[in-house]
Amino acid sequence: MVDDAWPEMVDGWELARSQGRETYRKRLANNVTVLVIWETVAGVGRVKARVGSAGLGRELTCSRADFRDREALWSAAWCVVEMAANLPLFEGAVESSADSLVRERVAGCVEVDAGALTFTLVSGQKVTVLLADEQVADLSRALQVAGRVGA
Repeated sequence: MVDDAWPEMVDGWELARSQGRETYRKRLANNVTVLVIWETVAGVGRVKARVGSAGLGRELTCSRADFRDREALWSAAWCVVEMAANLPLFEGAVESSADSLVRERVAGCVEVDAGALTFTLVSGQKVTVLLADEQVADLSRALQVAGRVGA
């Protein structure tokens, strides 16, 4: 197993390399860790999601077969990240407020509740945007117009 001193960051993933293996780790705010393991010599990879920030806890999911194509592996990895980001908090994870500047993809659906939009980001962090009544009305009108144009 790779120790917890992950030496590199690649596209938001922690990366550790060891003897023909690249192990990528993405820790989500809900205490789920997604691991992508690429065996460089064999040219195969796996995706796993586990409870626990180090990725050592209970396994939530694992790819059934090894991927032989890096593009397919990463497509699957991002699907697992998006799925895992929408799971509830696990074992001691705590919700935290977002930084004032957030630049990250949104995972899954947007929750709408009386003037508030809540987005779950691929990191698992939730961001809520509170709208004034006038902004809610503007957004509603814009969505109606877009709905008519797209129909």
